[in-house]
Amino acid sequence: MVKDPITQNVPLLVKNKNEIIMDDIASGKYMPVANLPPVCQNLYNCIAGEKFVLDTPDFPDFTQAIEYSIRTPGKWCYQKLLDKSTEFNPDKPDLLETYLRITLGHNNGESPGIPYVMEIWPVGHYSPIHSHANANAMIRVLNGEINVNLFPFLCGEKDGVPPFGFSSFKKGDVTWITPNLNATHQLKNLDTNTYACITIQCYMYSIGSKTHYDYFDYLDDTGGIQQYEPDSDMDFIQFKAKIKEEWNDIHSTKKHQVDRNKSKQTISWSCFSPETKYAI
Repeated sequence: MVKDPITQNVPLLVKNKNEIIMDDIASGKYMPVANLPPVCQNLYNCIAGEKFVLDTPDFPDFTQAIEYSIRTPGKWCYQKLLDKSTEFNPDKPDLLETYLRITLGHNNGESPGIPYVMEIWPVGHYSPIHSHANANAMIRVLNGEINVNLFPFLCGEKDGVPPFGFSSFKKGDVTWITPNLNATHQLKNLDTNTYACITIQCYMYSIGSKTHYDYFDYLDDTGGIQQYEPDSDMDFIQFKAKIKEEWNDIHSTKKHQVDRNKSKQTISWSCFSPETKYAI
């Protein structure tokens, strides 16, 4: 339980000691890392480094390649999202109520599912309202922007309860969850955004916790509470290799077409835009 009643807004954005200034403390806009529970501090230190990014020297176009895979029929992300359209409501397929879960590492029994998950949210896609199994979590946005509605609890009654808060997090932002705060929410990549949002989310039960509940509860389309097992759509290493293979294939195919037609046009593969929808 929370030791004291909450009488004012609790900051959702996190800053470390080298970023936070006195004005941030005075205004209550940011949460110092040091004020988070020890488990959250540990998780923050695992994902907050400068090199914890998508586009790395071995695959500098990773972000663009994921976007291409999402938008192109027959590619892995596109097809997997179609396959998941009945994940939360088996009798009422909803392509927009889908996102991809790419897991890093292994389940050591200290979290609901594998503790490190890269989640991919195409434009317009969203989650059901759900809770987080009494786990602590840190969430960092690696690309795009995610929008979050916060709820006081998971209500299975017909009309539910309205959200009490709303926030948006953009690339580089870090936010947090504890068993008592921010644990019930709904995420959406709004239609007004341009690119897929990609986040890294890491979970862990509190130190000394004796209750491990390996499900996320969520509300289905009737308002009923259901259980969701936080499984993996693909391991991160395999996913990165698959996306790189798709990306290299399209480069190779297009280069062959250009060479064959002796085109004089200069093609830059580093400047894809959403307007092209990667139609090749």
